[in-house]
Amino acid sequence: MTDLSDEERWFAHEYFPMLITESESSPDDVIQYIAEVATRVTNTAMRRILHSCTPAVRAGLLMIILRCLPAEIYSDQSIFPAIASVQSS
Repeated sequence: MTDLSDEERWFAHEYFPMLITESESSPDDVIQYIAEVATRVTNTAMRRILHSCTPAVRAGLLMIILRCLPAEIYSDQSIFPAIASVQSS
């Protein structure tokens, strides 16, 4: 990965960690803020930003996104049939 711009570094080291902390109080707003960053920067820049984040920050962002999905998408009940169909192929 190439060096980050000042803005990319700010997203990775300050903004995303702050959003994770804030997600406890306003989860609906946080997903919107993540989406705004993703649409503002290029795909390459977003990859650089996420690569530069700590594993804890990446996990926190993933959990924020998963919380907005319907539970059946990631519940055991929906995962097992998907795994079974792949194994039987």
